[in-house]
Amino acid sequence: MGDNKKTRGVFRAGMLLLLLSLGSAALLLGCESDGIETIMETANELEETHGQTVEELNLLLQEEAELQTDFEETLETDDDLSTLGDGTSPVFSNLSDRKERMERLGELEEAFAAHAETLRDYTGSQLDAEALDSLAGDVDRFSEILGTFRGEYEENLEEKERYFESLAAEDATYDIFTDGIHQLNEQHEIMREHFYGLDEELSLLAQGIEELQQTIQERQEEEE
Repeated sequence: MGDNKKTRGVFRAGMLLLLLSLGSAALLLGCESDGIETIMETANELEETHGQTVEELNLLLQEEAELQTDFEETLETDDDLSTLGDGTSPVFSNLSDRKERMERLGELEEAFAAHAETLRDYTGSQLDAEALDSLAGDVDRFSEILGTFRGEYEENLEEKERYFESLAAEDATYDIFTDGIHQLNEQHEIMREHFYGLDEELSLLAQGIEELQQTIQERQEEEE
C-alpha cells in the first residue's frame, strides 16, 4: 500500500513537471510569434478589403455610364414617360443597384476600421509600432473619406430618383427636364472629383500594405 502511495506521488509530481514544461513551451512559442502572425493575417485581409473596394468603385463607375443609356432607352420607347411614374424604367434598376453597392462599400468601410484597430493593438517587438500606427492612421483616414463619399453619393442617388419621377408628373415642363439634366451633370462632375480622391488614397494605401507585407516577410526570413 505504501509503495502505491509513493508511486502515485511520483506520478503526480511527474505530471506537474510535464504540465509546467508544456506551459513554458507555450509561453516561449508565444514570445517567438510576437503577434506577428496576427499582423500578417491583418495585412492580407487589408489587401483583400482594398481589392474589393477597388472592384466596387469600378462597378459603380460602370453603372454610372449605363444610366445615360437607360435614360435614352426610356425616352425612345416610352412616349408618355409612364415608366418613370410607375418605377419600371430601367433607370430605377440602375439606381437601386448602386444603392446596394453603397451598402457593400459600407461593410468594407467597417472592415477597414477593424483592421486599423488590430494594427494598433500590436505590442510585439519584431515590427515597428510607429509604422503600424501610421498605417492604421492611413486606413482610418480612408475609411472616413469613404464614409463621407457614401453619404454624398447616396444623397445624389436620391436626387436622381426624385428628378426622374418628376418627369412623369402632369405639370412637368421642358425647363424642368433641361434644368434637371444640367444639375445632374454638375453633380456628376462633383462625384467624379471624389472618385479621383478615392483613387489617390487607395494607391497610397496599397503601397503601405505592400510595405508591411514585405517587412513581415523579411522578419520571418530572419527567424528561419
